[in-house]
Parts: sequence; C-alpha cells; structure tokens
Amino acid sequence: MNTIPNRASLRDIARVCLDAAKVLIASGAETARVEETVTRIGSACGVEIESTATPTGITVSVGGDRPVTRLARVRVRTIDMSKVADVNALSRSLEAGEISLRAAGDELCRLLQSPGPNQESRTRRRMYLAQSLATSGFALLVGGGPKELVPAFLLGLLARMVDERLAFLPPFLAVFLNALVVSIYAGLTRHMFPGINMDALIVAGVIPLLPGLALANAARDLMAGELIAGVARGADSILTAAALAGGVCLGVSLMGLHL
Repeated sequence: MNTIPNRASLRDIARVCLDAAKVLIASGAETARVEETVTRIGSACGVEIESTATPTGITVSVGGDRPVTRLARVRVRTIDMSKVADVNALSRSLEAGEISLRAAGDELCRLLQSPGPNQESRTRRRMYLAQSLATSGFALLVGGGPKELVPAFLLGLLARMVDERLAFLPPFLAVFLNALVVSIYAGLTRHMFPGINMDALIVAGVIPLLPGLALANAARDLMAGELIAGVARGADSILTAAALAGGVCLGVSLMGLHL
C-alpha cells in the first residue's frame, strides 16, 4: 500500500471521495464539479485518483499500481446548494491542510445523514413561503394583476404540498400530476371568479417546476466534455418539460377551457 502524507489508507481515501461525490450528486451538482472535487481530495492526500461520475452514480479508483476501486449509485436526487457549498469548502480546507482526512470523512457522514430540504421542518416552512411568494411574483410578471396575487399565493402553497406528497412517485409522473393540479386549480378559480387571468395563474404555477437547474447543468457538462452526463441531463430536462406540458393540457381540457 502506498504511503501518503497523513498515513491514511487508500480505502479511507476512497470512502471519503465516494461520500463527497454522493453528497454532490444527490444535491444537484454538475458532473464536472463532482469529478473536480474528487481530484482535489486525492491531490490533498498525495495519491492518484481517477473518477467517472454520472447523474446517477460515481466510480472512484484510488492509487496507481494496485488501486482501490469503489462504486456507488445515487437513487434519490434533489436540489440543495447549501450541501454543495459545504462539500466544496470541505475539499478546499482539506487541500489547504486545515483539516484531517478523518475530520473530512466525519463531516461528510454528517452531511449524508442530515435531512434534506424537504425533511427539516424549518426549511420546509421557508420553502412553502418562498414558492408561494415566487408564484405571486411570477403571476405579475406574466400579465397578472393585483387580483391574481392571492390566488397565486395559494397556488404556490398547493403546488408545494402536492410536490411533497408525490415524492414517492417517479419524478416525471410527479411533475405531470403537479402540473395537472395547477391547471385544475387555475380553471376552478376562473370558474369562481370570471375576472381572474387563468393563463397567468397556470404559467406562474408551473415556472417553479421547470427543470432550470438540470438544463443549466446539462449545458455546463456538455461544454466541459462530459458527454454522457450532459446528454442524460438534457434528456431529463426535455422529458420533465414534456410532462409539465402534458399535465397542463390535460387539466385545461378536463375543465373545458382553452389557453
């Protein structure tokens, strides 16, 4: 086994690299960032590391002549930029010699076990409020007026609630059903209050569901030469957008209305 500056074993380094990659992938980081972070950790430990990341998993090989190889699959993915920032800061601190490999591993274990944005109660309340306010703002931006503010705020609450309740479903089906609920809500609001701008409500309700981060990550991965990850994320974005469009069209048709 190779001797490295902090005398940690190759298995320990592989475990830390794998944990860092799992946190990043599960939190919505782009593939290039995942591989860069793994390389930075290897550089800090004085060993050669090869890694291959995809939107659903990571393979890490540590060492030269007799490498230790580890593979992990990431099944649950969300968007949590705070965890991405934490892992980035952790890898830079390790590279600068400010923390030990053991301390970095302990912190990564904590991040893996910490609740996501949909589980922590205080964060959940903030996300409910944020999506409601954002939906109200979007309603104004797309042609709505003051009378659409309250319905749009309630729509944001409803969409967030539906999103949480459907978390157990495949992502595309959950997005389709969420868009269906949004369009039905907008149609019912239009029936009860004929002066309401239904189109503004629907657009405002689906904007938070758009795969903006996935599309941006796909473009960045493609520009970085990560063809597999870029194409996969691009396909994911297209299918999500198609599910949104299908849900809206079905909801409007069920209500007997037209966009």
